Amino acid sequence: MIPIELITMAGGATLGGVMKMMDAAQKNKAEQQKLLIERNKADQEVKSANRKSATESANAAAARTSDPFSKLTRRIFVLSMIALGAWSMMGALTGLDIVVPVTQETGFNFLGLIDTTKTVTEYLRFENAIVAFEWLKISILAAGSFYLGKS
Repeated sequence: MIPIELITMAGGATLGGVMKMMDAAQKNKAEQQKLLIERNKADQEVKSANRKSATESANAAAARTSDPFSKLTRRIFVLSMIALGAWSMMGALTGLDIVVPVTQETGFNFLGLIDTTKTVTEYLRFENAIVAFEWLKISILAAGSFYLGKS
């Protein structure tokens, strides 16, 4: 039979080992929490520095003044785009007809051996139509967003 003192010593050693492992796990967890907190602080500092840099850059751009010639040139350009847009949109009110060329291919092509295709250009007439140029719409949107973005 095993003496009670030996069982007590084995139980104490086992309990001591378990407590030591629990203590090591708690220390590791505390170290991990400490590293996470430091990482979060570092991330916040980077975000703060980026925000400060962006604010300084925006303030520097706002404070920058260019020569009056370039300001006048931009204004003339924007006003001419708006005038072109108004002129093209008001075209329908003047009663002018718009003629648009439309190109169509007729015939067929069979493997390049039999080719009866020919290009026919027709001119279609639109009465009291509004002209909407794609480049004009894009220019007006760009100028408007530029000036609204500055305000």
